[in-house]
Amino acid sequence: MTRRGTGRPPFGLYSAPGSGKVQPHSDEYDTARRLADLLLEKKTTKDTAHQLNREGYRTRSGATWSPTAVSKLAQSPLFAGMVPVRRRKTDEHGNPLDSWEGYGEPLRNEKGEVVMCGRGVVTPGEWFKIKALIAERTDERWAKGKPEAKYLGTGSYRCGRMRDKNGTGELEPCGGSMSHRGGRYRCEVRQTRGKSICEGVVTLADRIDHAVGQAWIHHITALEPGDPVIIEIARRWLAFADPETQTKKEEAQKALEAAQRRVKKLEDDFYVYGKMDEERFEELSEGQRTVIESTAAALEALDAEADLSPLTQVDNLREAWEAADMTDKRMLLKCVLGKKGITIKPAARQGDHTPILERLEFDWLSKKDTITKK
Repeated sequence: MTRRGTGRPPFGLYSAPGSGKVQPHSDEYDTARRLADLLLEKKTTKDTAHQLNREGYRTRSGATWSPTAVSKLAQSPLFAGMVPVRRRKTDEHGNPLDSWEGYGEPLRNEKGEVVMCGRGVVTPGEWFKIKALIAERTDERWAKGKPEAKYLGTGSYRCGRMRDKNGTGELEPCGGSMSHRGGRYRCEVRQTRGKSICEGVVTLADRIDHAVGQAWIHHITALEPGDPVIIEIARRWLAFADPETQTKKEEAQKALEAAQRRVKKLEDDFYVYGKMDEERFEELSEGQRTVIESTAAALEALDAEADLSPLTQVDNLREAWEAADMTDKRMLLKCVLGKKGITIKPAARQGDHTPILERLEFDWLSKKDTITKK
């Protein structure tokens, strides 16, 4: 279970009660921005903490900075004004508690775009750069964050074991997420709720990841260059690869729609209700028209900057896959999948030699998924 929300804002930011939005904290922003700048200068978290302490900067509680505090702050999505993924904590029996925990990743909508909740200390682009710089230097033995991605199917694979989910006697695919452990993918429902709920599916990670990678390439190369699905895949990939531009476009679109609503209200006030004279109406309308023109121009410039054409070439997408690390391959895989992801059917028996592809059901992105919601 996930939710959107800011929780307690990190150092450097303030959130008005009940607003769900963050903004720079007048007393803390300068310190937080100094911390970010040091990291962007490619200083380690240790060197950054030492530098902040030498310069007299302190944490919210008045304590000195430690490498852990620097790392934790800089890698919070809220630090960039992005909504973090939060999940409800549970007790030892699996019962939900009234508290939530963050997972260090920004929440994304179904198109892969990050969800914003205000202005952070850094931009989304700076945040991703800082996160990458820290990951490059972090020894996994001491890392408290997630280790480098090793498996392709995290977040995309689903358990295909048939079970009675609603207690009606009707069997349907489990649909539970597949987690990885010990080189195998396992049904998360089986792991957390037991065999009586779902007998689960277990499969070798390397075998299935290789098969899915080949299926991805075959699927992409079978699409025509002008196919709407290819264009949507390119849009999704750009949202993953360049979240900052995507965020700018969303903010510009919101500003444009707000200005258009204001013009409509002005017209109603003047023509329908007669609340203002003609001179005042023309003055206010002209101001809003200027806003609309400048915002529309900004959107056009951002669209031109975010050129999708190279990404709509099938060969380029295939090359991107072959050159990508596992994290990027995960994203590329998600870009071509619908909501159901990839369902893994159980083996018929132990030692079943059925080709793995015959046990996989792909929910490939279709033309109906490319229709943009207005």
